Order: sequence, then C-alpha cells, then structure tokens
Amino acid sequence: MRLTLVRHGKTDWNETGRCQGISDVPLNSSGIEQAEKLAFSLRDERIDHIYSSDLVRAKVTAEKIAGYHSINVNLRDDLREMDQGVLEGLYFSHIQEKYSHVLEHWRNDPETLQLPGGESLIGVQQRALDAIADIRSCFGSQNIVVVSHNMVIGTLLCSFTGSSLKKLRDYIVDEASKSVIEIYDDRFVIISLNDIDHLRSSDE
Repeated sequence: MRLTLVRHGKTDWNETGRCQGISDVPLNSSGIEQAEKLAFSLRDERIDHIYSSDLVRAKVTAEKIAGYHSINVNLRDDLREMDQGVLEGLYFSHIQEKYSHVLEHWRNDPETLQLPGGESLIGVQQRALDAIADIRSCFGSQNIVVVSHNMVIGTLLCSFTGSSLKKLRDYIVDEASKSVIEIYDDRFVIISLNDIDHLRSSDE
C-alpha cells in the first residue's frame, strides 16, 4: 500500500499560537490556499481512497484533494487530533505559565504523559495505528491518502520508523505537508517526509 499522510492547512489558531486539539477550528484563508496548492500537487497521482479526520480543518483539506479525483472523502473520528483536555483553546504562552509541569513532562518523558482531561500520547498512537490497520485490511494494495493532524501523523511516523515516542519532536509535520510511505506486510519504507515544496511560491 502507498500511504500519503497529509496534515490539514493553517487555521487562525495555528497563526496565533493556540492549542487546538479536538476543537473544531476551520481553515483560514491562508489554510485554504495551502490546501488548494497541496491538492494541485497531487492532481496527477493515483489515489484510490481518501480518509480524513472528521474535524473541519482536515475535512476541507481532504475535499480539495478529492476534487481532482472524483472520489468521496471517508471521515473517521479515530483520525482526530489528540484531545488536549484542559489545554484546549489556551495560548501557548498561557500554557507555559500555568502548565509548565505538563510541558516539562512532555519534553522529558512523552511516552508516559497523560494530558489533564485529555488523551495520552501512546493512546493517540494506538488509535491511529488501529485506523491504518483497518484501512489496510480493506485496501491493502491500493493508494491511500489520509488527512489528519500533527500529533497523529507524528506518532505514526515514530511507529513506522521504529522510533520511540521520545523522538516525536524529531518529526516536523508542517501545515499542508505530505509524507509518503510504502507499506509491505510489516515493512515500512519512507519515500518522503514533510514535503512542502508545493507551498513555495513560483519565484523562489
């Protein structure tokens, strides 16, 4: 299976440094433009199925891609971003002041982190892996696009590369990026990571 992992385009909360998690924040104008450029870059790719988080920022990004391929977007709530509990909606500057102990735990031992009122990182990884396994069981030899979120994609990449979740921050997942993985039984071959060439202006 050829799996393309796509992160949604930019939102106002991305731009202003607010913690989104499962809050259903729409794409802003920059994010829509990013999604359109991303979709155009995939226009000539063979895509058999598109799956997306059911959050609107991912759904709209997926719909832009689907528009070039005349296929439907399949929504899954197990592709949602990490539920960040009490941190949802807070500015990162506020989180640093009020929840510095959570950030310290995140930096030092993310594998055991349980966000207050939210999910654990390991729980996010497991539900994401279960979602991919379910998709593979239906379409194991086809070309699949999955549109999701920063933490979901990052934890999947850790698993696919045999890395612990302590390495999560090594995997940058930019808005409207794409990462391509070829999957053969239990072997994962990374073709590209965090590709954002399509977002660069034509005069660069």
